[in-house]
Parts: sequence; C-alpha cells; structure tokens
Amino acid sequence: MLTESRNLFCCLYRSWCHNPVTTVSLCFLTQNYRHAYDLIQKFGDLEVTVDFLTEVDKLVQLIECPIFTYLRLQLLDVKSHPYLIKALYGLLMLLPQSSAFQLLSHRLQCVPNPELLQTEDGVKAAPRSQKADSPGIDYAELLQHFERVQKQHLDVRHQRSGRGDHPDRRALL
Repeated sequence: MLTESRNLFCCLYRSWCHNPVTTVSLCFLTQNYRHAYDLIQKFGDLEVTVDFLTEVDKLVQLIECPIFTYLRLQLLDVKSHPYLIKALYGLLMLLPQSSAFQLLSHRLQCVPNPELLQTEDGVKAAPRSQKADSPGIDYAELLQHFERVQKQHLDVRHQRSGRGDHPDRRALL
C-alpha cells in the first residue's frame, strides 16, 4: 500500500469510526479483512440498537451490489481470504432472523469447501497469504481509537437518556 493510500485509509478510518458498521464497510472496501473481523469481534461490547441492526442490514444489502463484486468473488478463494469469511459470519451472527440474515446465509452457503478445491494430482499449491497487513498502519492503535470513540458515543447516549438534555457534541471529537 502506498504511503498516500495508507494515510487516506487512516484519515477515513478515524472519521468513519463514529459509526461501527461504516468502519467495517471501509475495511471491506480496502480489503482489510482481518481488521474488519477484529472490529466485528468488538461489536459484542457495543450497545446493539435497532438503528445498529438496520445499518448491518444495509451493509449486507450493499455487499450484494456491484461495488462489492470483487469481495464476493474473493469468497471463492477460501484459503487466501479466511478473515473475509469470518467477518461475514460475524455479521451473520449479529443479525436477527430477517431477510438480510437469509441473504447473507445463502451467500455464505455458496462458499466452496477448500477440500473440494484441491488438485487431482494431490499437489497443493502454496496458499497465497491473506492480503498482508499494510506496513505502516498500526492496526492495534486504530482499534484502540475505535474503542475510545465508541465508548464516548455510549457515554453520550447514557447522558442523554439520563438527563434528557443534549450534551456538547464537541466531546465526541
């Protein structure tokens, strides 16, 4: 990843992480599947609201759009993209049984069994590695930033529900 691309990703990440589902979509768009999976693991610590589940539903619908054709095709290469599959299964586990659940479930049923993809001569090609974490991006620091921002949002929601007033939005920045 070029320096400019890394800088753009980090800049977008820091501004998009106010919305957890949008942050995952950024990781999907940039093929940072391992980080998407790590983020989805953090969703268990977040407050799951109807709005949150609606956004997950919209992301599943978006995955079916042409912009994510490359992502769907990468599902065919199970060994090279294990974190993509794990991230999608993570989204599936978040969803209630709904049309989005059915859509994603059916998509994941199409993922081939890696054992069936072996060559007849028994010689296995060395699996290509998952898109390597881009050097120069501190994913652990980005994940900590995501957690801090989400904690601030939770604190603000609790303040609003407790007092009914609107706290200063600058606290989120």
